[in-house]
Amino acid sequence: MVNVRDFQYVAEIARWGSISKAAEALYITQPTLTKFLQRVEGEVGTPLFYRVGKRFLPTPAGELYIARAESILRLSQQLEQELRDLSALRSGSIRMGATAGRVDYIVTAVLPQFCRRYPGVRVLLGMHHTQQMMQMILNNELDILVANHDEEQPALEYEYLGEDELALAVPAGSPLAGAARQVEGFRYPVISPEDWREEPFVLPSIGSRSRSLAESYFQSVGVRPRVVAELMGIQAVMSAVQAGVGVSIFTSVPYPSARELRYLSLGRRDIPRQRAAVITRRGIRRNEAQEYLIELLRRAYQ
Repeated sequence: MVNVRDFQYVAEIARWGSISKAAEALYITQPTLTKFLQRVEGEVGTPLFYRVGKRFLPTPAGELYIARAESILRLSQQLEQELRDLSALRSGSIRMGATAGRVDYIVTAVLPQFCRRYPGVRVLLGMHHTQQMMQMILNNELDILVANHDEEQPALEYEYLGEDELALAVPAGSPLAGAARQVEGFRYPVISPEDWREEPFVLPSIGSRSRSLAESYFQSVGVRPRVVAELMGIQAVMSAVQAGVGVSIFTSVPYPSARELRYLSLGRRDIPRQRAAVITRRGIRRNEAQEYLIELLRRAYQ
């Protein structure tokens, strides 16, 4: 008997025009997807795709199958959403994804308020690579994603939260926080490289996007920082900064413990920025609990 996943697999092959790319998007092996397609084509009694080199192009039967598959997938998603809506205010769960630097403020600034209003609703908060979580949204494995975005996909909806800019992070009691000055047009008090170039630095690990942005900035201002620690993940870097291990440079995601850490602007208009957004699947009706969670995320950024 055909199940919904069969329709999803065929639709993904049509979307990518490639077995290998579709298998990668579905997080299964290429041989598994090939055997699946062979089975489905055997069941329907006709090929669903022309094989043109490595390209898979729908046959007339394939076009009909794909059109009906997409309709069935939409109905399945609608049913799932409506069933969740029935219990959203009393029980159930919200599946949420976030990039590493945002988990701390979600846990400390958002979840306490949410749980007070909806004590019976569980928030299942996961942390993965952004592209993996984007695919999880498309696969209906996540309801809400909080992440940076550069390019918008037509199947997703984006609600802009704000911008994160490359900034100097220092302990709240650091003399640097007192030396910085407010300048019109800058989000945080401005500090110059001459004030911090001799400071010990705690940096994100090599290979991360935050580390690449920091290295590019150091090169542009001619500074070779004295690095005392390299840590995996922005949360670990934040903890080290607030503990006084050193200062750091990374994109300024919201941080709830304002008494322990300060962001200082680097004084340049062309500083790298990242757009943060709440990302959901297009056309999916959100329930009251989900809307409230998104409102709390918006407040945290503002």
